[in-house]
Amino acid sequence: MATSKNRELSLILPPIGVGINIGLAALVTLLKLPIYLDAIGTILITLLLGWRSGVLTGVLSFVIMSVTGLGPYHIYFSGTQALIAIFISFMASRGQFRSLSRVILTGVLLGIVAAIASAPVIVALFGGVEGNGPGLITAFLIKTGSTITESVLLKGLGVEPLDKTLQCLLAFYLIKGLPASLLGRFQSPLLERNFSQ
Repeated sequence: MATSKNRELSLILPPIGVGINIGLAALVTLLKLPIYLDAIGTILITLLLGWRSGVLTGVLSFVIMSVTGLGPYHIYFSGTQALIAIFISFMASRGQFRSLSRVILTGVLLGIVAAIASAPVIVALFGGVEGNGPGLITAFLIKTGSTITESVLLKGLGVEPLDKTLQCLLAFYLIKGLPASLLGRFQSPLLERNFSQ
């Protein structure tokens, strides 16, 4: 049962999460970094409002990036964004954002899940090599003799756990840094289970 406060927040905050996802993804693409940082908004909104708002944030981010030309291929990874929100909600419902070590474990596991979910899309759409920083790692692995599928999966298992751990840590510290008076406005069991004092 959503309170009126939660209804207001669920209208206001997902666009902010979308902006975070798009802004950081654009910066990473511009700098050709070997990570993604395109799901911090999804993770943050999931922890604050639940998996439905997290899925909305992630999918909408990737649709907007595709439509605006920031990365026309992003739309094909919308399912991975939805999976990220669902996985974060599942882990947070078990108290996996209560401590730093649990957040790191969640990030590593999320990275493995995201790598496995994204690999078939990368192979089918790009023949294994995306036009970004992580794609350079795949190209290198292919040159060393690995098959395309092996290279994509190895790259994903190498890059994604680090990437998703960084994103989980950033979301964790952003929420930790919010004043208690602001956090008190949320009626979220995920927040209560993980961030209550």
